[in-house]
Amino acid sequence: MELLDIAGVGPVTARLLAEAGMATVASVAGADPVTMAAIRRIGPAKAESIKMEAQRLVATTEPGPNSEPGTPATDREQRAKELQKQAKQLRKQARRQSKKAKSAKSKKQRKRLSNEAAKLKKAAGKARRKAQKLLAG
Repeated sequence: MELLDIAGVGPVTARLLAEAGMATVASVAGADPVTMAAIRRIGPAKAESIKMEAQRLVATTEPGPNSEPGTPATDREQRAKELQKQAKQLRKQARRQSKKAKSAKSKKQRKRLSNEAAKLKKAAGKARRKAQKLLAG
């Protein structure tokens, strides 16, 4: 398991965390959010979400006594499944926004709703690609 497996941690954030002495997911899970927030480019909210996600990853890697059949075998598969679900929800929201944009009365409102729909579609595509990447490697 790598730092990049933590949701919200990209290559730059992973490097910054490693430079601050948090090179493993377990060390991030046990770190103080205030210490993480002191790192450049990581604010208090992001530090808290990174810590919570790291704790979730650490908890899912420890085998439970009552593992149910049909559950994802690895953390990557679990995360990919969550990303696929998130992508589906984002696409649904984008369709709703597009529909609202078509029925909007003012040009300004149509443009705003269309832009929001485009952002949602972009986020859905990004989540879908990340899920595919997790499943591939």
